[in-house]
Amino acid sequence: MRVYVAYTGGTIGMVPSDQGYVPGKAFADDILVHLKSYQPDHEFDVHTYERLIDSSNATPEDWLAIATDLQNKWQDYDAFIVLHGTDTMAYSAAALAFMFQHSRKPIVVTGSQIPMVKKRNDALSNVFGSVDAVLNGPNGVFLFFGGKLLEAARARKVDTSDLSAFSSPNFLPRGVLGIEWEWRKMHLPKQAELLQIPPMQSGNVTILPVFPGVQSAHWESLLGESVKGAVLYSYGAGNAPDQDAGLLSLLQKASDRGVVIVNISQCGKGSVSSGTYAAGSALERAGVISGRDMTFEAAFAKLHFLIALGLPVSEIKDTFSKTLAFDVL
Repeated sequence: MRVYVAYTGGTIGMVPSDQGYVPGKAFADDILVHLKSYQPDHEFDVHTYERLIDSSNATPEDWLAIATDLQNKWQDYDAFIVLHGTDTMAYSAAALAFMFQHSRKPIVVTGSQIPMVKKRNDALSNVFGSVDAVLNGPNGVFLFFGGKLLEAARARKVDTSDLSAFSSPNFLPRGVLGIEWEWRKMHLPKQAELLQIPPMQSGNVTILPVFPGVQSAHWESLLGESVKGAVLYSYGAGNAPDQDAGLLSLLQKASDRGVVIVNISQCGKGSVSSGTYAAGSALERAGVISGRDMTFEAAFAKLHFLIALGLPVSEIKDTFSKTLAFDVL
Protein backbone atom coordinates (compact mmCIF):
# COMPACT_ATOMS: atom_id res chain seq x y z
CA MET A 1 0.00 0.00 0.00
CA ARG A 2 1.18 3.53 -0.79
CA VAL A 3 0.55 5.95 2.08
CA TYR A 4 0.82 9.72 1.75
CA VAL A 5 1.70 11.55 4.97
CA ALA A 6 1.05 15.29 5.03
CA TYR A 7 3.02 17.05 7.74
CA THR A 8 1.20 20.34 8.28
CA GLY A 9 2.88 21.31 11.56
CA GLY A 10 1.81 21.04 15.19
CA THR A 11 3.27 19.76 18.44
CA ILE A 12 4.19 16.38 16.96
CA GLY A 13 7.09 17.85 14.95
CA MET A 14 8.01 20.79 17.14
CA VAL A 15 11.51 21.54 18.41
CA PRO A 16 12.67 23.82 21.24
CA SER A 17 13.63 27.42 20.50
CA ASP A 18 14.29 30.63 22.43
CA GLN A 19 10.56 31.44 22.08
CA GLY A 20 9.38 27.98 23.15
CA TYR A 21 8.44 25.06 20.91
CA VAL A 22 8.10 25.85 17.20
CA PRO A 23 7.45 23.64 14.13
CA GLY A 24 10.61 21.92 12.89
CA LYS A 25 11.22 21.05 9.25
CA ALA A 26 13.68 18.20 9.92
CA PHE A 27 10.82 16.17 11.40
CA ALA A 28 9.76 14.69 8.05
CA ASP A 29 13.03 12.83 7.53
CA ASP A 30 12.95 11.48 11.07
CA ILE A 31 9.37 10.20 10.93
CA LEU A 32 9.98 8.59 7.53
CA VAL A 33 12.77 6.48 9.05
CA HIS A 34 10.39 5.31 11.78
CA LEU A 35 7.62 4.53 9.29
CA LYS A 36 9.89 2.46 7.05
CA SER A 37 11.15 0.55 10.06
CA TYR A 38 7.65 -0.05 11.42
CA GLN A 39 6.03 -1.18 8.15
CA PRO A 40 8.81 -2.09 5.67
CA ASP A 41 6.37 -3.84 3.32
CA HIS A 42 4.52 -0.60 2.55
CA GLU A 43 5.57 2.61 0.85
CA PHE A 44 5.43 5.95 2.64
CA ASP A 45 5.93 9.46 1.31
CA VAL A 46 6.12 12.32 3.81
CA HIS A 47 5.45 15.80 2.49
CA THR A 48 6.35 18.82 4.62
CA TYR A 49 4.20 21.87 3.99
CA GLU A 50 6.17 24.94 3.01
CA ARG A 51 4.40 26.97 5.68
CA LEU A 52 4.25 24.84 8.81
CA ILE A 53 1.60 26.06 11.20
CA ASP A 54 0.99 26.01 14.89
CA SER A 55 -2.60 24.82 14.76
CA SER A 56 -3.78 27.73 16.90
CA ASN A 57 -3.13 29.81 13.76
CA ALA A 58 -5.12 27.49 11.47
CA THR A 59 -7.85 29.02 9.31
CA PRO A 60 -10.53 27.71 6.92
CA GLU A 61 -8.08 28.52 4.14
CA ASP A 62 -5.73 25.95 5.68
CA TRP A 63 -8.51 23.34 5.58
CA LEU A 64 -8.82 24.13 1.90
CA ALA A 65 -5.05 23.82 1.36
CA ILE A 66 -4.92 20.41 3.07
CA ALA A 67 -7.93 19.11 1.14
CA THR A 68 -6.53 20.36 -2.16
CA ASP A 69 -3.21 18.66 -1.41
CA LEU A 70 -4.96 15.34 -0.74
CA GLN A 71 -7.10 15.72 -3.85
CA ASN A 72 -4.00 16.31 -5.99
CA LYS A 73 -2.47 13.08 -4.64
CA TRP A 74 -5.72 11.10 -4.68
CA GLN A 75 -4.97 8.87 -7.63
CA ASP A 76 -1.38 8.16 -6.60
CA TYR A 77 -1.91 6.82 -3.09
CA ASP A 78 -4.06 4.24 -1.32
CA ALA A 79 -4.30 5.98 2.05
CA PHE A 80 -3.63 9.34 3.68
CA ILE A 81 -2.40 10.49 7.08
CA VAL A 82 -2.52 14.16 8.08
CA LEU A 83 -0.22 15.24 10.92
CA HIS A 84 -1.76 18.25 12.60
CA GLY A 85 -1.62 20.29 15.80
CA THR A 86 -4.09 19.31 18.50
CA ASP A 87 -5.64 22.73 19.27
CA THR A 88 -7.69 22.87 16.07
CA MET A 89 -7.36 19.27 14.93
CA ALA A 90 -11.07 18.57 15.47
CA TYR A 91 -12.03 21.53 13.26
CA SER A 92 -9.72 20.47 10.41
CA ALA A 93 -10.74 16.82 10.68
CA ALA A 94 -14.43 17.73 10.53
CA ALA A 95 -13.85 19.98 7.53
CA LEU A 96 -12.06 17.13 5.71
CA ALA A 97 -14.96 14.80 6.54
CA PHE A 98 -17.39 17.12 4.79
CA MET A 99 -15.12 17.59 1.78
CA PHE A 100 -14.38 13.86 1.37
CA GLN A 101 -17.81 12.33 2.00
CA HIS A 102 -18.11 8.53 1.70
CA SER A 103 -14.40 8.35 0.88
CA ARG A 104 -13.34 5.07 -0.69
CA LYS A 105 -9.89 5.55 0.80
CA PRO A 106 -8.88 6.02 4.45
CA ILE A 107 -7.87 9.47 5.67
CA VAL A 108 -6.65 9.69 9.27
CA VAL A 109 -5.79 12.92 11.08
CA THR A 110 -3.47 12.65 14.07
CA GLY A 111 -0.82 14.45 16.11
CA SER A 112 0.55 14.37 19.63
CA GLN A 113 0.53 16.05 22.99
CA ILE A 114 4.31 15.73 23.33
CA PRO A 115 6.83 16.49 20.54
CA MET A 116 8.59 13.50 19.03
CA VAL A 117 12.00 15.01 19.88
CA LYS A 118 11.34 14.37 23.58
CA LYS A 119 12.41 10.98 24.88
CA ARG A 120 8.98 10.29 26.37
CA ASN A 121 6.30 11.12 23.83
CA ASP A 122 3.01 9.98 22.37
CA ALA A 123 3.94 10.93 18.81
CA LEU A 124 5.06 7.53 17.54
CA SER A 125 2.19 5.63 19.18
CA ASN A 126 -0.32 7.94 17.48
CA VAL A 127 1.46 7.76 14.12
CA PHE A 128 1.83 3.99 14.25
CA GLY A 129 -1.77 3.62 15.37
CA SER A 130 -2.85 5.76 12.41
CA VAL A 131 -0.79 3.57 10.09
CA ASP A 132 -2.46 0.45 11.51
CA ALA A 133 -5.85 2.12 11.00
CA VAL A 134 -5.30 2.92 7.32
CA LEU A 135 -3.80 -0.52 6.64
CA ASN A 136 -6.41 -2.57 8.48
CA GLY A 137 -9.42 -0.38 9.14
CA PRO A 138 -12.38 1.10 7.30
CA ASN A 139 -12.41 3.72 4.58
CA GLY A 140 -13.52 7.23 5.46
CA VAL A 141 -12.22 10.23 7.35
CA PHE A 142 -11.14 9.72 10.96
CA LEU A 143 -9.19 11.20 13.83
CA PHE A 144 -6.88 8.83 15.68
CA PHE A 145 -5.55 9.71 19.10
CA GLY A 146 -4.75 7.88 22.30
CA GLY A 147 -5.72 4.49 20.91
CA LYS A 148 -9.13 5.54 19.57
CA LEU A 149 -10.22 5.88 15.96
CA LEU A 150 -13.01 8.49 15.97
CA GLU A 151 -15.28 9.70 13.22
CA ALA A 152 -13.67 12.95 12.11
CA ALA A 153 -16.86 15.00 12.41
CA ARG A 154 -17.57 13.61 15.88
CA ALA A 155 -14.24 14.23 17.60
CA ARG A 156 -13.28 17.02 19.93
CA LYS A 157 -10.34 17.85 22.17
CA VAL A 158 -11.35 17.38 25.80
CA ASP A 159 -8.08 17.37 27.74
CA THR A 160 -4.99 19.56 27.64
CA SER A 161 -2.70 17.27 29.64
CA ASP A 162 -3.90 13.68 29.24
CA LEU A 163 -2.50 11.63 26.36
CA SER A 164 -6.07 10.54 25.55
CA ALA A 165 -6.86 14.10 24.58
CA PHE A 166 -9.76 13.50 22.21
CA SER A 167 -13.22 12.09 22.73
CA SER A 168 -16.41 11.48 20.79
CA PRO A 169 -19.13 12.13 23.39
CA ASN A 170 -22.17 11.45 21.19
CA PHE A 171 -20.86 8.73 18.89
CA LEU A 172 -18.98 5.50 19.64
CA PRO A 173 -15.42 5.14 18.30
CA ARG A 174 -15.07 3.23 15.06
CA GLY A 175 -12.13 1.34 16.55
CA VAL A 176 -10.17 1.03 19.79
CA LEU A 177 -6.55 -0.12 19.67
CA GLY A 178 -5.34 -2.18 22.60
CA ILE A 179 -3.29 -5.31 22.17
CA GLU A 180 -5.50 -5.84 19.12
CA TRP A 181 -8.05 -3.68 17.35
CA GLU A 182 -11.65 -3.80 18.50
CA TRP A 183 -13.75 -2.61 15.57
CA ARG A 184 -17.26 -1.27 15.76
CA LYS A 185 -19.40 -3.01 13.19
CA MET A 186 -21.59 -0.67 11.18
CA HIS A 187 -24.01 -1.60 8.44
CA LEU A 188 -23.55 1.27 6.02
CA PRO A 189 -25.54 1.76 2.83
CA LYS A 190 -23.47 2.01 -0.31
CA GLN A 191 -23.07 5.64 -1.27
CA ALA A 192 -21.05 7.23 -4.02
CA GLU A 193 -17.84 8.96 -3.05
CA LEU A 194 -18.37 12.71 -3.02
CA LEU A 195 -15.35 14.99 -3.12
CA GLN A 196 -16.22 18.68 -2.88
CA ILE A 197 -13.60 21.27 -2.01
CA PRO A 198 -15.33 24.66 -2.07
CA PRO A 199 -13.47 27.96 -1.44
CA MET A 200 -14.06 28.33 2.30
CA GLN A 201 -13.11 31.72 3.70
CA SER A 202 -12.32 33.12 7.11
CA GLY A 203 -14.94 35.53 8.38
CA ASN A 204 -17.96 33.81 6.85
CA VAL A 205 -18.92 32.17 10.15
CA THR A 206 -18.88 33.62 13.65
CA ILE A 207 -19.53 32.45 17.21
CA LEU A 208 -22.25 33.85 19.48
CA PRO A 209 -21.39 32.89 23.07
CA VAL A 210 -24.16 32.72 25.65
CA PHE A 211 -23.19 33.67 29.19
CA PRO A 212 -24.88 35.17 32.26
CA GLY A 213 -25.55 38.81 31.49
CA VAL A 214 -25.05 38.58 27.72
CA GLN A 215 -26.49 41.59 25.91
CA SER A 216 -27.20 42.43 22.29
CA ALA A 217 -24.22 44.80 22.28
CA HIS A 218 -21.92 41.80 22.81
CA TRP A 219 -23.18 40.19 19.60
CA GLU A 220 -23.76 43.17 17.33
CA SER A 221 -20.19 43.45 16.10
CA LEU A 222 -20.02 39.66 15.66
CA LEU A 223 -22.96 39.73 13.25
CA GLY A 224 -21.46 42.15 10.75
CA GLU A 225 -22.64 42.40 7.16
CA SER A 226 -19.97 39.99 5.90
CA VAL A 227 -21.13 37.19 8.19
CA LYS A 228 -23.16 34.43 6.55
CA GLY A 229 -23.37 31.90 9.36
CA ALA A 230 -23.16 31.77 13.16
CA VAL A 231 -22.89 29.11 15.83
CA LEU A 232 -24.96 30.05 18.89
CA TYR A 233 -23.18 28.45 21.84
CA SER A 234 -26.13 27.95 24.18
CA TYR A 235 -26.86 26.51 27.60
CA GLY A 236 -28.01 22.96 28.29
CA ALA A 237 -30.64 21.68 25.86
CA GLY A 238 -30.27 24.76 23.65
CA ASN A 239 -31.33 27.62 25.88
CA ALA A 240 -30.45 31.31 25.85
CA PRO A 241 -32.01 34.37 27.56
CA ASP A 242 -35.58 34.82 26.32
CA GLN A 243 -36.42 37.89 28.41
CA ASP A 244 -34.08 40.18 26.47
CA ALA A 245 -36.04 41.50 23.49
CA GLY A 246 -32.90 43.12 22.09
CA LEU A 247 -31.08 39.79 21.82
CA LEU A 248 -33.98 38.05 20.12
CA SER A 249 -34.52 40.99 17.76
CA LEU A 250 -30.86 40.92 16.78
CA LEU A 251 -31.06 37.21 15.97
CA GLN A 252 -34.28 37.70 14.01
CA LYS A 253 -32.82 40.55 11.93
CA ALA A 254 -29.69 38.54 11.15
CA SER A 255 -31.76 35.50 10.19
CA ASP A 256 -34.04 37.64 8.02
CA ARG A 257 -31.06 38.94 6.05
CA GLY A 258 -29.85 35.39 5.36
CA VAL A 259 -27.48 34.55 8.21
CA VAL A 260 -27.80 30.86 9.08
CA ILE A 261 -27.68 30.60 12.89
CA VAL A 262 -27.20 27.14 14.40
CA ASN A 263 -27.85 26.30 18.03
CA ILE A 264 -25.16 24.13 19.67
CA SER A 265 -25.07 23.25 23.36
CA GLN A 266 -22.16 24.19 25.59
CA CYS A 267 -22.56 20.73 27.14
CA GLY A 268 -20.13 18.26 25.63
CA LYS A 269 -22.64 15.41 25.63
CA GLY A 270 -26.28 15.33 24.66
CA SER A 271 -28.42 17.13 22.14
CA VAL A 272 -30.12 20.47 21.59
CA SER A 273 -33.87 20.19 22.03
CA SER A 274 -34.99 23.72 21.31
CA GLY A 275 -38.68 23.29 22.02
CA THR A 276 -38.30 21.72 25.46
CA TYR A 277 -38.04 25.03 27.31
CA ALA A 278 -39.51 28.44 26.60
CA ALA A 279 -35.99 29.90 26.31
CA GLY A 280 -35.20 27.49 23.47
CA SER A 281 -38.53 28.01 21.74
CA ALA A 282 -37.86 31.73 21.62
CA LEU A 283 -34.68 31.04 19.63
CA GLU A 284 -36.62 28.95 17.11
CA ARG A 285 -39.09 31.78 16.61
CA ALA A 286 -36.13 34.10 15.97
CA GLY A 287 -34.99 31.88 13.10
CA VAL A 288 -32.31 29.83 14.88
CA ILE A 289 -32.08 26.19 13.77
CA SER A 290 -31.09 23.24 15.95
CA GLY A 291 -27.67 21.65 15.64
CA ARG A 292 -28.99 18.67 17.63
CA ASP A 293 -26.09 16.54 18.90
CA MET A 294 -23.32 17.93 16.70
CA THR A 295 -20.00 18.98 18.17
CA PHE A 296 -19.26 22.66 18.22
CA GLU A 297 -16.27 22.10 15.91
CA ALA A 298 -18.25 20.13 13.34
CA ALA A 299 -21.03 22.73 13.29
CA PHE A 300 -18.52 25.49 12.67
CA ALA A 301 -16.86 23.56 9.84
CA LYS A 302 -20.16 22.42 8.32
CA LEU A 303 -21.46 25.98 8.10
CA HIS A 304 -18.26 27.04 6.35
CA PHE A 305 -18.58 24.11 3.95
CA LEU A 306 -22.24 24.62 3.03
CA ILE A 307 -21.87 28.39 2.66
CA ALA A 308 -18.84 27.94 0.41
CA LEU A 309 -20.85 25.61 -1.84
CA GLY A 310 -22.97 28.64 -2.68
CA LEU A 311 -26.25 27.01 -1.68
CA PRO A 312 -29.37 29.10 -1.07
CA VAL A 313 -30.08 29.84 2.59
CA SER A 314 -33.12 27.54 2.64
CA GLU A 315 -31.04 24.66 1.28
CA ILE A 316 -28.25 25.29 3.77
CA LYS A 317 -30.75 25.09 6.61
CA ASP A 318 -32.31 21.94 5.21
CA THR A 319 -28.96 20.26 4.53
CA PHE A 320 -27.54 21.21 7.90
CA SER A 321 -30.01 18.95 9.67
CA LYS A 322 -28.95 15.96 7.55
CA THR A 323 -25.97 13.77 8.29
CA LEU A 324 -23.20 14.21 5.74
CA ALA A 325 -20.33 12.55 7.57
CA PHE A 326 -21.84 10.84 10.64
CA ASP A 327 -21.89 14.39 12.06
CA VAL A 328 -25.45 14.41 13.40
CA LEU A 329 -28.11 11.91 14.42
